[in-house]
Amino acid sequence: MDGGNLDSDLVIAELLGMGFEISQATQAVKQVGPFLNNAIDFILDDCQGGTSKGSVGSTIATKKTNTGKQMRQSSIMDHLQFARTNKTDTSCSREEDIGPDWENRANTLLQRHFGYPSLKRFQMEALAAWVSHKDSLVLAATGSGKSLCFQIPALLTGKVVVVISPLISLMHDQCLKLARHGVSACFLGSGQVDQSVEHKALRGMYEIIYVCPETILRLIKPLQSLAESRGIALFAIDEVHCVSKWGHDFRPSYRRLSALRENFNAEKLAFLKFDIPIMALTATATTRVRDDILKSLQMSKDPKIVLTSFFRPNLRFSVKHSRTSSSYSYERDFRELIETYTSNQKNSKKTHLPQENVSVGTCSKEEKNKSWLDGVEERASSESDDDITLPNKSFAPASMQKELSVEYLEDECDQYLDVDDLDVTCGGFDGRSYTKASIPSVAVGKTEVELGSTIIYVPTRKETLSIAKYLCRCGVKAAAYNAKLPKSQLRQVHSEFHENIVQVVVATIAFGMGIDKLNVRRIIHYGWPQSLEAYYQEAGRAGRDGQLADCVLYVNLSRMPSLLPSRRSEEQTRQAYTMLSDCFRYAMRTSKCRAQMLVQYFGEDFSHDSCHLCDVCVKGPPEKEDLKDETRILMEIIAANYETGSYVEVSCEDGDYNHNRKNICMEKPNVKTLVSRIQELNQQLATTDPLWWRGLVRILEEKGFLKEGDDKTHVQMKFPEPTKLGLEFLKTKSEESFYVCPEADMLLSKSMPRSHSSFAEWGKGWADPEIRKQRLARNRPFKKPRQRKRQKRQVDMKTVRGRLAAKLSK
Repeated sequence: MDGGNLDSDLVIAELLGMGFEISQATQAVKQVGPFLNNAIDFILDDCQGGTSKGSVGSTIATKKTNTGKQMRQSSIMDHLQFARTNKTDTSCSREEDIGPDWENRANTLLQRHFGYPSLKRFQMEALAAWVSHKDSLVLAATGSGKSLCFQIPALLTGKVVVVISPLISLMHDQCLKLARHGVSACFLGSGQVDQSVEHKALRGMYEIIYVCPETILRLIKPLQSLAESRGIALFAIDEVHCVSKWGHDFRPSYRRLSALRENFNAEKLAFLKFDIPIMALTATATTRVRDDILKSLQMSKDPKIVLTSFFRPNLRFSVKHSRTSSSYSYERDFRELIETYTSNQKNSKKTHLPQENVSVGTCSKEEKNKSWLDGVEERASSESDDDITLPNKSFAPASMQKELSVEYLEDECDQYLDVDDLDVTCGGFDGRSYTKASIPSVAVGKTEVELGSTIIYVPTRKETLSIAKYLCRCGVKAAAYNAKLPKSQLRQVHSEFHENIVQVVVATIAFGMGIDKLNVRRIIHYGWPQSLEAYYQEAGRAGRDGQLADCVLYVNLSRMPSLLPSRRSEEQTRQAYTMLSDCFRYAMRTSKCRAQMLVQYFGEDFSHDSCHLCDVCVKGPPEKEDLKDETRILMEIIAANYETGSYVEVSCEDGDYNHNRKNICMEKPNVKTLVSRIQELNQQLATTDPLWWRGLVRILEEKGFLKEGDDKTHVQMKFPEPTKLGLEFLKTKSEESFYVCPEADMLLSKSMPRSHSSFAEWGKGWADPEIRKQRLARNRPFKKPRQRKRQKRQVDMKTVRGRLAAKLSK
């Protein structure tokens, strides 16, 4: 359910399923109409408004008990009354031990509200740190249940838990989920239209308060009052990697959250016995990012770091070469995806009747495709959010023949979303929950991926439109998603994606945090991600039900990635290039399990031999090659440029030419210059592709033979210099073989051999000063002077000069 307009009976049924009484559900629908979200708010507001008439410190002496014929699930009303019994004027301000039986109580509450029999190990570790009044940093994979770590404390203590979250969409989604599980929650921020919610929240009428980082700094004083009255059990900072300037999603507003430790400690607030614990949670953070998080938030000297394995055994990673910047690649790259969905539609027509609720289910294929494409230009070009009426689908026109230009690149508008940029509901529920029951394991030997949904991540807004339109024309129900589209369109895409009406969403990074959908079977990155952290977080949205899912990275292996435009300091730019380089090397490796590379990137020891699923594990590494001769030639050329202190020897005797040549040659020789020199000196290597040498330079860098000679950070080594180990390799002149596994770009260069002719040899002669001088002297006598063609001027007969010229020309 998306909380939209439903039939009254369906809304009442939903409310009853959540634990509300029949009288409450009927009265709510009668007052606000068949709107699920409004009905929930009406019931909660009515209940809390009735109790707020008395004094804040009043307590309820008795609690309603269920005297019916059989036990039922505890309702939200029961839980609210239970929470109120813990709200006293002073008792909540005193820090008391929770008790030794807190684990049993936590498991009981978990079973009652969320349907789980027991907490996971990492959840228990995080709660143990909170019970001990310690700060904690929780790193757990996407979909593992991190939110329970800060939701259980609110149920255990009856105090308030304040959660800092980056997006209103994510907060709104979590509040709806908690309401369905019998937990009262609200969100505060500029996207909250009900002004009374903040007043009620600060009076302690909600168990969990979600707030954006910009808003919480404004609420420091009211929250201190709340901590003294009802009590604050915990501050939870979700998606905490946004704190670190070394992370892939740095947000300055998160950096100021150190104010929580400064204003909510026992030294500053006399009624506190212990500092209010801070729990920071994220799914992706390297060792450097973790250290920066602990330092930036000013967490306690001995925080608890809770780590879970980053390994996802049901995700199948692969890298494929594609000219992603060209629309001509769509047919080849998406052929399998199109066949998967279109063949399933044909089969479903034969065996299933169309559903009544799906608007596109009762029309023919031609009518479907037409309806999905109608009004494309109008919807995509519209800037208004309120004056737009959307039919079934939304796309924008895009040229299918032109290369993508930089003006369409995503910038900070998509990368650093403000709280108003994405006011949409991210969560969707299909009747199941990944927090319930056990997650089925991947079947051994299973190679086929179920149908499910697909998310295609692209780096530019233009590609979201062009790819979505292409897929739609091929019979796939696809939608574009980027931060520049109207909000109403984004809401519809979210809703239809979670209701399985939209099969494929083509999105930028704006379609990010808060996606809670179990049956995402494919995550396709069509272009270079900006970091491995971002890539792994986005790929982790697949297979949240434990079933096999594909994570495919389509990149142009012949070209190095570039940074997307954004506002960065010099230090942040250097770090961004480092992260981009790590992503580039991940795609180029052909001899190491991809899951192992990803897990080790986050500082975890990979305990398995391999994942047995990725393209490297299935196909096996390429055959090793003996590159002793090529390596020695490359190292000799590089070493020769640095031995005498000058980079390139100049042998021309012409003074003027020699002077100009020195100015050119004193610049650091890059890889391209060195490769050209090798091709000139060695006839056997004249046809080798510079792409192949680029891969060899990278291999020698990893082996410690070469280092970067430039102060700037580059994605690929640009100005190689020999190391001590590399010079020793040259001095030994060993005859031993030098077997290495070729990288992806080296294999690509061999699969596309370049033609070679005598013209190439003739062209290389121009690089030699003597040959160039002889050729110029030989050609000079035969050179004819340029003849200028006289242009005929138009005679203007209206002037005296024009008429005179006309007479003389006769």
